[in-house]
Amino acid sequence: MDFFLLTVGAALVLAYIGAFILKKLGIPQTLGFMLAGVVLGLTAILTEQTIHDLQFFVALALGLIGYNVGHELSNPNLTRGRIRKLIIIVLIEATAAFALVAFLTFMILSSVGFPQAFPTAILFGAVASATAPAATADVVWECACGGPVTSSLMFVLAADDIVAVILTNSAIAFALWVYVPDSMAFTSVIFEPVIGIFFSVILGIAFGLIFLYPVNIEKDRGILLELEIGMVILLIGVIEFLNGFFESQGLLIQISDIFAAMVFGYLVRSRISHDKEQVPELLERVMAPIVMIFFVMVGGRMAQLLTTCETLFLIIITAALYLGGRTFGKYFGTSIGGRIVNEVPAIQKYLGRCLLCQAGVALGLSFIIEETFVALGGDAQTMGLLILGVVALSTMVLEIVGPMAVRRSLVSASECPACREAFDSHEDTLLDVSDNRTHTKLDDDE
Repeated sequence: MDFFLLTVGAALVLAYIGAFILKKLGIPQTLGFMLAGVVLGLTAILTEQTIHDLQFFVALALGLIGYNVGHELSNPNLTRGRIRKLIIIVLIEATAAFALVAFLTFMILSSVGFPQAFPTAILFGAVASATAPAATADVVWECACGGPVTSSLMFVLAADDIVAVILTNSAIAFALWVYVPDSMAFTSVIFEPVIGIFFSVILGIAFGLIFLYPVNIEKDRGILLELEIGMVILLIGVIEFLNGFFESQGLLIQISDIFAAMVFGYLVRSRISHDKEQVPELLERVMAPIVMIFFVMVGGRMAQLLTTCETLFLIIITAALYLGGRTFGKYFGTSIGGRIVNEVPAIQKYLGRCLLCQAGVALGLSFIIEETFVALGGDAQTMGLLILGVVALSTMVLEIVGPMAVRRSLVSASECPACREAFDSHEDTLLDVSDNRTHTKLDDDE
């Protein structure tokens, strides 16, 4: 503990440097945070004990990320008819990604004799359905995009994360039942996760209604920023207390801090006037150091896996299948869903390509899985480490590929005028150069 502040300070500074360098290269800053954690882990500054001491950052970061995702769910440009169509698309593409990733990972894990391959594959599929709104939103805002694909995109991303949270909670309950069958009945596996989701919704609504009272009275919402952050932290604290109580009673009920924070954020955003919406950007800046530490911790854990894990080759192979299955599931699931609900051709063709990014929520869920099963030891511990390693490695790849896919898709959909002008200008320059070379050649021939 003597080096606690040293580690936190080094993590923040190195994460900033990594993010600054990568942003210059057009790569999202999240990857810079994770690479900073890898460096700190490899240099033994970020040890396993330090990561354990920083564990409270995980719940806090997930709560703030969930709250921010909840804000994105409320989009005044979406009609009820469009939302109904998008919900169907989300259910189809999330299910497709879940099923394809679960199938592919089960095939590889069972072929190498991995213990309890089926529940492990189910957990992989559940996490694969999550997406990352932050990196995608950066592209949309930077290029001032607009159109049917853009207006639908943020809702789909946020709804994806809700589906991922529900699937992961259920998958964790099933895996716990498989590893510790004597500790619970199968009916508990079915009903207790549902009870946990129900409590998450109730707590999110309750905190949202409480916070709406001072927000609607105070004209300047910025004055209430400290209260807003305090409410999120208090919500996470209440959930941690209740989860500890349920665990002490031998119950499988786990209230999802991410989901409760999403409900809280959605209610606040949807029930206040839009002239008070100057705070979300400021809130993101305030929560940035906490989220940075979270990603640094993921990178540190990744460094430990790279240096000590005996299944490194399995992590790489499984990550490749995870990436392939998730990409195909998201793209073709969205395309098929768009056709079923008769969405506009642009959404059918391009929306799926915008769903490749994966970061905060997926890593948070994999961190929760790792924490849950490492505590059991044995095969369960191996499974938890494998899932975190695969998701962390996949995230590093997707944080590079995903934003480029979003930008290219929105340009192709003619919803990114700034990038389109840049591309057109670049093409005009190439044409001018080509014409000049042609004329020069003709002159020489004459």
